[in-house]
Amino acid sequence: MYHPQYDNINMLHAVEVDGLLAPEAQVITNNSINGSLEPDVMFSVLEALLGGTGEEKSGALVQAVGLLKEDVVTAENSYDLLDAILQCTEEPDVDLVGKALKVLQKFLIYQPEQMSAHCEEVVTKMVRAKSSCTAPELDAQYLLLIRLYKHEAILKLALPMLKNEGFPVLLSVINLLYQTLKSITIDVRPIIETQLPELTATVCAQCNHVETNVRKQSIFCLVELLLHFGTETVDPLLEPLSISQKKLVYLYFNRHQHAGNSTPAKAGT
Repeated sequence: MYHPQYDNINMLHAVEVDGLLAPEAQVITNNSINGSLEPDVMFSVLEALLGGTGEEKSGALVQAVGLLKEDVVTAENSYDLLDAILQCTEEPDVDLVGKALKVLQKFLIYQPEQMSAHCEEVVTKMVRAKSSCTAPELDAQYLLLIRLYKHEAILKLALPMLKNEGFPVLLSVINLLYQTLKSITIDVRPIIETQLPELTATVCAQCNHVETNVRKQSIFCLVELLLHFGTETVDPLLEPLSISQKKLVYLYFNRHQHAGNSTPAKAGT
């Protein structure tokens, strides 16, 4: 069943995701009889995703979109399909991985109830995937993860990964964290505030990373914390930073304040 509330955010809309996979995605719909698909379609898709060639897996991902649209995915078979798609995110072919991530995005839109029980597995696989997706496409996927799984659950997963993952997965985790912090609302702030000391210390540590984009995005995460919780609360937690790092944080913080509703530049741009 389609859930429009998951579509009303800064992300690729369902029709745009379709465009990335069309026209083959319509094949399944055209094969339906009186609104019901052939009983072996799900089996064929799973068979290809789990053991097919790269081309067969790519075609099966297209068919999976049709299954989601036709409400063929149920509580009984949803995890089978989800697990098969997640396994595709570990493939060496970055284009195939990119397509798998876009199908997962459709899964999040059309099957939020089925996805809600698999937060750790979905989030972990998505941030570790090496794909051909652009930065805006990945940000759209992260926003959808945050909308479905909520800020507290995302932070619970992100903090240990920030401490333990290496580059480039680390950068993906920080990008997810940045989107999480940017989207904090008033009702979420008390939950985040309880984790503020650990969160700030963990991000501060990454400001010394050898990779420029990791340091850059870490600075922007600290700026978001200042914007949401104020200098009185956050400034004492910035003690681990060097003088120059702290100046950099406040440079972007003051720029944001001066510009009103503008946001710091995105790491990697």
